[in-house]
Amino acid sequence: MQFKFADQLKGWLFLLFTSILIPVYSQPVLNRNITMNVNGERLGRVLRMMEEKGKFSFSYNSNLIPKDSLVNIHVANQTVKDALSKLLSNRFEYREAENFVILRYAPSQLVLVTDKFYSEDQYCTISGYISNEHSGQKLDKASVYCRRSLESVITDGGGYFEIKVKNENQPVTLTVSKENYKDTSITFLSDIKVYDDKDENNNFRYLTGDVSKLENSGVGRLLISSKQKIQTLNLGGLITQAPFQASLLPGLSTHGSLSGQVINTISLNLIGGYNAGVDGAEIGMFNLDKSDVKSFQLAVLFNTVGGSVRGIQIGGAFNQVLTNVSAFQLAAGFNSVHGDVSGVQLAIGFNESNKLNGVQVAALNSASGNISGIQTGVMNIANKKFSGIQLGALFNYAQNLRGMQFGLINTSDSSSGVSLGLINLVKNGYHKVVVNTTETTDANLLYKTGTPWLYNIFLAGANLKSNNKQFAYGLGYGNEVSIFKFLAFNTELTARYLYQGNARYANILYRLDAGLNIKLSKSFSIIVSPSLNFYYTDQKKPVGGYSYVLTEPNHHPTNNPYYTRWTGWTIGVSFF
Repeated sequence: MQFKFADQLKGWLFLLFTSILIPVYSQPVLNRNITMNVNGERLGRVLRMMEEKGKFSFSYNSNLIPKDSLVNIHVANQTVKDALSKLLSNRFEYREAENFVILRYAPSQLVLVTDKFYSEDQYCTISGYISNEHSGQKLDKASVYCRRSLESVITDGGGYFEIKVKNENQPVTLTVSKENYKDTSITFLSDIKVYDDKDENNNFRYLTGDVSKLENSGVGRLLISSKQKIQTLNLGGLITQAPFQASLLPGLSTHGSLSGQVINTISLNLIGGYNAGVDGAEIGMFNLDKSDVKSFQLAVLFNTVGGSVRGIQIGGAFNQVLTNVSAFQLAAGFNSVHGDVSGVQLAIGFNESNKLNGVQVAALNSASGNISGIQTGVMNIANKKFSGIQLGALFNYAQNLRGMQFGLINTSDSSSGVSLGLINLVKNGYHKVVVNTTETTDANLLYKTGTPWLYNIFLAGANLKSNNKQFAYGLGYGNEVSIFKFLAFNTELTARYLYQGNARYANILYRLDAGLNIKLSKSFSIIVSPSLNFYYTDQKKPVGGYSYVLTEPNHHPTNNPYYTRWTGWTIGVSFF
């Protein structure tokens, strides 16, 4: 019984708190009440205080808000909208987008004056002028549109417009928008006009953030008309949704010049189309979307998206996304993502992104942010922390390697991972210069670079006696294990070519050294080690004045007449 009572009590408490919290957070942001009493505080700080008290966030162009100006505000249990009007002196419009308040700079008011309104069987025709309320100046490039039917026009140089709207036996509401002006709406009913500030269509909403990325891109500047760019400038993030659209070209669409303000469930573009976004599927020769694309997008030529992409995106030549991707991308040419990628990028040419959490496969792969995943190609570049695997046929680079690199040349600035290749370079890693002598070659100079776990060895050596000359060069790998602060154990495997008077012969010495590294100071140590040698040669006789390794003592033949083996030694000093 006690357990049942406890469960019932928890249930009642949950319902109580839910009933309290839901009305608070479901209330429109601009209608929430706040109390503030501030004197001489910076405007930016006051806006942050308002966000904390109202449990919402602002979205605005920081260049238009004087955040360092000192302001006073005294409101007691007043709405956010009233508080903003006092704070910003009615120079802005306030628009809600989910839990955001968008501050749109609009210090001026415009006026719509009609000179003609008549109704036909299928259309209503409305014409008139848009002007500045204060000065009376006629305003060009103002957007006049009907939200219900999505018809729109732009005023000419004299502020004149004429628009045809589908006649649906309902009042017709026109809205006028222009940059730096407050929106104005007017409703027509037969020959009567009634001013109305209420939205005709509740399907419209606002997007936060920068909605001009697509228009400002190279593709956008080339393919989006000036008329559509004016619509974006005037309407900003105002969008609506529609089940379907079809386009011949950007601007020649079933949604007309308002296509950039509409998110479609299905979008078909015979040649190309320009829309606010997709929440379903889009197919065309090329596709341009101002905001987000969800589910599926296919282009014979290319896709360019100003927002984010989720789902599958396939472009014949390329895919360009100006925000983030959580998707599978496939392109014959390249995939370019200005934001972060979570998913898979496949291309023949190149892939690029900011952060990557997934897989990149192309001839060239590049990420400017952190990577957790796999890069596979001819060349791979990770400009920040890399945790994963780089498989590069030619070259791999990671600024901070935390994973593994496999390639011909592997480079990094710092590394706590593993690099396996012909050449492995770590800028801030393990660097040693060694001078030593062995039983085979009198003087050798070695450069070691990489990490203590695994480093590359580049070497050159010579015998300089006139009657016993020899020249050597080669590569190898090594590992250093610290035993004490002053003592380490080094294991090194090298392969070197020995020139003994005739370059036609292959004289290859494979050498395994395992010995002590006695550290006398931070940058100086003595190296002593035994060695195991395997020597391949097809040179059967010596050349005058040059050494001939086969005649050296302590050599042992093998079952292969071209190979001998012996034990040797190394003594040297190491610097740095």
